[in-house]
Amino acid sequence: MGSGPAVVSQGVERFDVFVIGGGGTGSEVAFQLARRSDLRVAIAERDRLGGECNHHGCVPTKAMLRSARIAALARDAGRFGVRVPRVEVDLAAVRERVRRVIDAQSGEGAAPFERMGVRVFLQEARLLGAHRVELADGTQVEAARIVLATGAEPTIPPVPGLRGLPAWTNREAIWEPDRVPGSLAVLGAGAIGAEFAQLYARFGARVTLVELLPQVLPTEDPEAAAELARALEDEGVRVEVGARTERVDRGDDGGFVLSLEGRGEVRAERLLVATGRRPVFDGHDLAAAGVELDAAGRPVLTDTLRTTAPHVWVAGDATGELLFTHVGSYEAELVVDDILGEPRPRDYRVVPRVTFTDPEVASVGLTEAEARAAGREVAAATARIQENERAHIDGRPYGLVKLVADRTTGELLGGHVVAEEAGAMIHEVVAAMAGRVPARALAEAIHAYPTLSESVRWAAIQLAEVLDA
Repeated sequence: MGSGPAVVSQGVERFDVFVIGGGGTGSEVAFQLARRSDLRVAIAERDRLGGECNHHGCVPTKAMLRSARIAALARDAGRFGVRVPRVEVDLAAVRERVRRVIDAQSGEGAAPFERMGVRVFLQEARLLGAHRVELADGTQVEAARIVLATGAEPTIPPVPGLRGLPAWTNREAIWEPDRVPGSLAVLGAGAIGAEFAQLYARFGARVTLVELLPQVLPTEDPEAAAELARALEDEGVRVEVGARTERVDRGDDGGFVLSLEGRGEVRAERLLVATGRRPVFDGHDLAAAGVELDAAGRPVLTDTLRTTAPHVWVAGDATGELLFTHVGSYEAELVVDDILGEPRPRDYRVVPRVTFTDPEVASVGLTEAEARAAGREVAAATARIQENERAHIDGRPYGLVKLVADRTTGELLGGHVVAEEAGAMIHEVVAAMAGRVPARALAEAIHAYPTLSESVRWAAIQLAEVLDA
């Protein structure tokens, strides 16, 4: 299985596999190896087991979004014949619920690993050489194989005046404030920026969302992004897209002043920077281990996620590629299979992604523009959620379903859904793409009434007509 054993210095503890990083990806690697083999496995985590997603990202953010949605529904209750006299957001109570949700997911700490026979080091570990790892307390260990699941961290854009200012990242936006700020500027309108913009707007802040590129959610289909922008603006969020931030300063009142090229100033009590993330390899001697990075600072990887050092793998956000927890779990499986001598190449053809705003924005595969840029003959069709009876019942008209297919073969190349339940709806398209099911099969399948998923069928019917034309 895998590479041969390392040469071990006398008195130095040795492991078959050492995992650096105890987030979702690293944890999955350790658990699967313990379950599927008799290899001696260790894992090191410098913060808390469960990583960024459990403690500072996906889980707490979605818990806060739930509170924000309930506040919005309560304010809108009169439209449905329900009287809610006053809506107040208790940020301390929201945060306490977030903590309970996190504890329910990862409150046992190291115990589940130890029950599986995995050695746990709750301290920082750094790669020193080909097979050598040093812990924060100075202890050194050797490992035949090493998995780097070191995650990613927020990047600060090169905006004059910004570096060194007490701006929030996702971590501070969750854990720092003891009250809802009167106003918030959000720099970056990707998934993180859009989610925080909406939740703080629903908590009662005046929010301005600033994006350099021409649309919110820059990697999504433009039609889908426009639907979300409309929903955010209707809730009072000021959306500035195609806006270059020339400078950031502190105001006389201690707030932040963003100078936008040709658009004047944005003033806000707090500033959240959500402009991207980068792989974390600080402190690791990658060169000594034989691990090469490309010009963008991402590890050079094979199809099985091995680095240029054949006994070292990188998986999860540390790859710098698809920064999704579900992709990290998939990559953990690939690494484990490779270590156990059952290699299979990674395949990202069908990877769903969801932005958990309201409406949600979900997609899989290629946008129409990406498919055309790839040289495909493209057919596309769109069904509007406002034409769906369930949307009228629920009083939520925002959204669409857009399907993209190869005009020659009829194979689905991508799907894009904006709706309250988009994160669930997209998986019909995911399953169809994974099985290479033609759009006609979706069009002919009976869908329950009244559901938002009927819009998937309507889009498929229109797409089949385009393909037949």
